[in-house]
Amino acid sequence: MKRILAILLVLAMALSVAACQEKPVTGENQDPAASQQPEDVANAAQQIIEGKEFERVYKTYFTSSYASFNYYSTAYATVREIIANCIDGLVEPNTYGVYVPSLAESWKSNEDQTVWTFKIREGLKWVDHTGAETEYEVTAQDFVDGIRYIGDPLNGAYSLRVIRNLISGLYDYYWTLDDIDSGTITDQKREDVVASFDEMVGVKAVDEYTVEYTLENSAPYFLSLIESSMLMLPVEYDYAVALGDDFAVDNEHMLYCGAYYVSAFERDKAITLTANPNYWDKENITIDTIEYQMIPDGTTSLEMFKRGEIDYASVEAEAYLSLQGTEWEDNLLPTSHSFSTNYLWLDFAGENPEFNKFINNENFRKALMYSLNRESLASLREPVDPSRILRNTINAEGAIYDSNGVDYTDYSPLKEIKETDYNQPELAKQYMEAAIKELCDENGNIIGCEAGTVDYLPVCSFDVDGKLPVTICYVGTDDESEIIMAQLFKAMIEESIGAEYIDFQIQAYSGWTYGTVADPLNYDIYFDSLSTGYADPSGILTRMTTDGAENVGKYDVPEYDALIEKALNAATFEERLQYFAEAEAYLCSNGFVIPFISSLRGYYMSYSVPYTSPLTLYGNTKYKGTLVMSEPLTKAEFETLDAAYEIERAEALSAK
Repeated sequence: MKRILAILLVLAMALSVAACQEKPVTGENQDPAASQQPEDVANAAQQIIEGKEFERVYKTYFTSSYASFNYYSTAYATVREIIANCIDGLVEPNTYGVYVPSLAESWKSNEDQTVWTFKIREGLKWVDHTGAETEYEVTAQDFVDGIRYIGDPLNGAYSLRVIRNLISGLYDYYWTLDDIDSGTITDQKREDVVASFDEMVGVKAVDEYTVEYTLENSAPYFLSLIESSMLMLPVEYDYAVALGDDFAVDNEHMLYCGAYYVSAFERDKAITLTANPNYWDKENITIDTIEYQMIPDGTTSLEMFKRGEIDYASVEAEAYLSLQGTEWEDNLLPTSHSFSTNYLWLDFAGENPEFNKFINNENFRKALMYSLNRESLASLREPVDPSRILRNTINAEGAIYDSNGVDYTDYSPLKEIKETDYNQPELAKQYMEAAIKELCDENGNIIGCEAGTVDYLPVCSFDVDGKLPVTICYVGTDDESEIIMAQLFKAMIEESIGAEYIDFQIQAYSGWTYGTVADPLNYDIYFDSLSTGYADPSGILTRMTTDGAENVGKYDVPEYDALIEKALNAATFEERLQYFAEAEAYLCSNGFVIPFISSLRGYYMSYSVPYTSPLTLYGNTKYKGTLVMSEPLTKAEFETLDAAYEIERAEALSAK
């Protein structure tokens, strides 16, 4: 009963939030730094830093058991974060998001940006789990061997598609080996293909400290891909191959070349990172130890933060409201950005004959689009200013820029999609009535649709009668926040379109996996997320073509496919972005996928000083340079530091 009451309470709050949202930007709502001169803001920020005591230990947590630290095959976010702090890449972003040297002290590309050359620092050694230098030096060959390792399908590289398709020859190398392994190819020997790697694949060690990548296409975004992808990290190949399946199975079976090494690993209990005493940039290490502890069942990060057991906690909407008027109210800080987008997936080929008739109708898809009050949905994540997390596009704003500094989402016609207000219930009703005229007879019978039982097992099973209202099966997890969102979807769609036209049924499935829900099309609608992974739209959009891996709804969009092909073959980066913008706008405006908010979780509390660590827009959190205070940051302190940072970052980007 308590759970149901909580759901109804938050649902009512979300439905009413838009009516009381507008506030004048005066008095206590006004940013106190807005009227100050830049030098005054900088001085105020400096005074905050100078008045603090800083800790040398950072405390955080993990929630799952990890079988391995193998950075080429892991899908776990915490493992990827640990690796990002323990193994350096060629470049890294500074605190403003500008790429600066890391293991590569310099780099260059040819004019069309299809060949990238990196000069590696000399004299750097891999260290072991005690921080001691090993016999192995970090060289250009380690980066070549990283691609060699992921290029072998037997090594199970995770999320390989982008790298495999971009580096010249890697696609053919990988699939030839895979075909040999499966028996499809019988006239070639595996060892001969493996031996051909250096001639076949476009990565080579020009000399001991120079690595060169040759790409299939121009890639102005290549540095952001280096930041985002674990697959571009180096490996000491002989060491890894000698260990075989034991490579990186724990902290003692791997090597390190980053700011930290994993000094202790208690599976299911704790993980400790210790500063690398031999690190090339050790003067910029501000934390000596990073302590991860396993969250016990039933314990939340917020509770642990209050007890001083961790130094960071995200704060969900319901928790945010509960902290108002408490001692923690002044420590609630707004989360800055998320490149992940929540969207509705629609099933174009499932077994529900009623939904299939309607979802393949453009008017019905637009009825769904215009029935959503995105601001109310956003209030479930951001109760104070939900408008800041609204998003109508698939790729995130602020993630991709052309050479002139123009945001990709400001390219027409995507800009028009971005700025459209889809909360128009009257228009939704009109589109639905137009769809009904096209798909139903005068008695409300859906033409060509027969009654029957829809088998979405093991998720659910239900009967349809082939008449209005159209039965829609929405499938989500049984997580409480997702149930609330599902109830909100139901209320919006049935109210906007009309309960006489729509029967929105919710199935909360406890055993959610892609293998039981998404892949076999055991749903009509569900929501998921996609993230802009690097500074190019291709990371998402090429996966959403008719035969793309992310087209789990099985729509058929030849017009979209053609625009994607034009984008991939464009002569300039700006032309490439224009075609991608047209393709994304086509997918969104025609309702093949319905983005509605960013995945941003509205607030957090932290002991860290913001903007002191690298601004990893595409990669994983890095702790080098982070300042950890002995007390939580306050909202007033954050606002001052944030204002100073925005001024500094604008200057840094303009000078780039």
